[in-house]
Amino acid sequence: MVHTIVKTAVRNENRTETETAYSLELMFHRHHKSVYNYIAYRLNNHHDAEELTSDVFVKAIQNFDRYNIARPMEAWLITIAKNTVTDHLRKIKHRKFAPEDAIVGMISPEGQPEEIAVINEKNRQLMSCLARLKDKERQILSMKFATELKHSEIGEILGISPSQVGVIVHRAMGKLRKYFEEVYKDER
Repeated sequence: MVHTIVKTAVRNENRTETETAYSLELMFHRHHKSVYNYIAYRLNNHHDAEELTSDVFVKAIQNFDRYNIARPMEAWLITIAKNTVTDHLRKIKHRKFAPEDAIVGMISPEGQPEEIAVINEKNRQLMSCLARLKDKERQILSMKFATELKHSEIGEILGISPSQVGVIVHRAMGKLRKYFEEVYKDER
């Protein structure tokens, strides 16, 4: 299947099929981790993150002829990932369920039950605090911390200035700090 997609993606290119396949494989190996991290950070579900990461690379291959080499490849891929996650969240908006990763983590043979319980509780608290942020704040924090994009790259993806990105990161982190303080205050 990928072979067929590669052929159609480069019909108008001057590269050979082998050169294109190599460049697409290189694209995947260089950027797979950051695309996956961005999606996993947004969804908190390993299985969905893997599936959507695959979708992102299929879309990238199908639209490879549209890629503007003046833009960083990672920023282009994260833009595709952002849109893919948005579409996915729109589809499941009305369904509420426990992430499979949380359930698997509870029955995992790794670690002591107390350690697993503490980690799961901290993850639950983090996700609860993140859920209180605006969608744009969550998107920017996931791009910053899950993919380690620069403010300029995040700004390019979202169509805002790098200084606006910095302000949003600063304010969102302040909100998260406040939310965590509330959580820990309630636990005392």
